[in-house]
Amino acid sequence: MLDPNFVLDEATRERLITRFGAGVGAWCAALPEMVELYCRRWHLDLDTALSGNSSRVFIGRQHGNRGVVLKLTPEPAMANEEAIALRAWAPTPHAVDLLDADLEAGALLLENIEPGTKASDEPQVPPVHEIAELLAGLRETAKYDAGQLPTLAEGMEPMFARIGGLLSNPQVSALVARQVLDDGYHRARELASSGPEGLLHGDLHLFNILRGGRSRGLVAIDPRPSVGDLTWDAVDWTLYRATSIAEVHERIERLSRLVTGLDPGRLWGWCQALAAALAVLQLRRRPPDASTQLLLEVAAGT
Repeated sequence: MLDPNFVLDEATRERLITRFGAGVGAWCAALPEMVELYCRRWHLDLDTALSGNSSRVFIGRQHGNRGVVLKLTPEPAMANEEAIALRAWAPTPHAVDLLDADLEAGALLLENIEPGTKASDEPQVPPVHEIAELLAGLRETAKYDAGQLPTLAEGMEPMFARIGGLLSNPQVSALVARQVLDDGYHRARELASSGPEGLLHGDLHLFNILRGGRSRGLVAIDPRPSVGDLTWDAVDWTLYRATSIAEVHERIERLSRLVTGLDPGRLWGWCQALAAALAVLQLRRRPPDASTQLLLEVAAGT
């Protein structure tokens, strides 16, 4: 019998309630029984529990030796969308493999990537050729039902509205004006309504990119998939830890030479559109720094 505190600690329960509302309490209460069920069904031994804003994740082994990840969410639609994307990316080594699923219950069984180092934890930003291989792999998809996925354009208004709500934080509002964020929204809405359409990871920041060893290269996990302008997935790497506008433009030019169909003008446009929003998210977590200043310069187009 699994320890209920291992299955769901109080801090994670509160985080899920914040994300989904008080109604998620029943799901939280049933979670220990659900986890026991999947351990029996899929022959799992669980070693580690991890918290997320929309799921509970367990690291363990299947049949005693195969490294796996059990991921459960109280929102089955999120699990279904992730499963659609991972099945479409089955041909590429650059996306985590979906091993099994119970989509009605919001349960996914995934491979555990080894060594699994997060790109965000490495001292240097991944080199451009590795990011190009990752993006190219995600662009080469098997067939998928686009009608079951949201569009990128549909996500612009709720995303910017949610981030705009953070302007009430004095540390944020002191540096980011409402007009700057609104300008970004209008740019993003225009870009999202055009461009090369395809299956997007949707959340391809460096925390969701893992080292998969020599045979795999970089591997994407935890997609928030949608259908829209493929340029979107390149923005986070382009801006991450950049130190100047010149460096951002250099990354754009180098990446666009390696990824077929990647328009450097559109990538710069997306960087401008999203930079203020990214600055807001940074300021919510830490004091302003050189990275914040650069994002605001990108947003202003200077």
